[in-house]
Amino acid sequence: MIWNRRSELLVVALMNVIYAFSYFQRVAVPGTIYNELQSAFAASAASVALLGGIYLYVYGGMQIFSGVLVDRFGPVRVIVVGGVLLGVGSILFPLGNTILQLYVTRALVGLGASLMFLSVVKELDISFNNRHFSALLSSSIFAGYAGGLMGTMPFEGAVRAFGWRPSLLVVGVACFIAVMITVLLTRRELAKKFSGQSSSVFPSIRRIFTNRHGYPVLFSSMVVFANFFLVQAIIGKKLLEDCCGLGASAAASYTFLLMLVSMSAIIFSGFLSKMMRNRRKPILVVTSFLAVLAPCMGLLILNKGAVWILPCYLLFGISSGGTPIFSTIMKELNIPDYAASSVGLINTAAYLAVAIYTTASGIVLDKFSSQAVRVMGGIHYPPAAYATIFSGLIVIALLSFISSLFIKETYGKNTWNAGLKS
Repeated sequence: MIWNRRSELLVVALMNVIYAFSYFQRVAVPGTIYNELQSAFAASAASVALLGGIYLYVYGGMQIFSGVLVDRFGPVRVIVVGGVLLGVGSILFPLGNTILQLYVTRALVGLGASLMFLSVVKELDISFNNRHFSALLSSSIFAGYAGGLMGTMPFEGAVRAFGWRPSLLVVGVACFIAVMITVLLTRRELAKKFSGQSSSVFPSIRRIFTNRHGYPVLFSSMVVFANFFLVQAIIGKKLLEDCCGLGASAAASYTFLLMLVSMSAIIFSGFLSKMMRNRRKPILVVTSFLAVLAPCMGLLILNKGAVWILPCYLLFGISSGGTPIFSTIMKELNIPDYAASSVGLINTAAYLAVAIYTTASGIVLDKFSSQAVRVMGGIHYPPAAYATIFSGLIVIALLSFISSLFIKETYGKNTWNAGLKS
């Protein structure tokens, strides 16, 4: 029994390492090297933003199907396949010489990364007691976000010292090595027959889609995460450089702190829910409200300087704390055997929203290009451009907060067989 538990923990730990590499890629490109990419390829803001958008469109579009694959073939097999794709794409990306080559390799990275998170969710679901699920999921997301943390200030420091291409190449090789180690250490798991769902893809998707109690969870989680991710990984560092006059290193320290706060909020929310007797809704309502408050504060203090922007960034970080709770309650509202598929639907919505946000933010910045200032190493856009983006975030987040008020409480129990599916 003890050996089995240790084996399960080892598998989860290895999966978390690969998941961390995937999250690094989400945060590092284009956010941390936005100006470097724009300068190297003489690209517009929309073109650079599309590097993030392509990853997110592929990642988001794959999530519901990734969930079905994980439910059918098992989490370890799926994450190994995804890890190989992620590793290959991560190695090829910094070797690209044209923006088109970067787009293709970025899509490959997104495809591999799309299989990571839901594999972790499924492994936790089948290996551990449901009462501990939210706390364990918070811990795994914390581990993944640690990879994103490395994609901020530490990665920016590596880029200054060695350049963005060598730095990303080293990360890609390290990711591939981690996947190979996982294959070696989980060969017993890979050899086992997984008794997953054998039904067609479409009936399982239809069952999740037609569960009306999942709709408020779906919309609120999508907006809260997309608002956070846009600031953390896409425009946050550049905003500080453009509007506050910060250098690349100082700006990266702010997004580093933002990610650190987000990680703390995520690990805290899982254990807080457990201490509240597995109540989910209060946490989701509060984080949805913070997702409204954060861009409101940003809009008011945009011209006040970097010190004033910091509280706004911290609110964005705290608002992301509901991420594991959104996933947990979505799992509890749907058929138990479809844990990965139901969480996959949330991820699909969240990352497609982020992809749309990313593309739209690039378009907005380009609309203000006549007021932009060209400097060595990039283009500085005016505060009015970022104020326009924040205004859009406020409107959508307000709708999300209203939606969160209609979320059904589950108290840590699966409610599918309790009449909530009607």
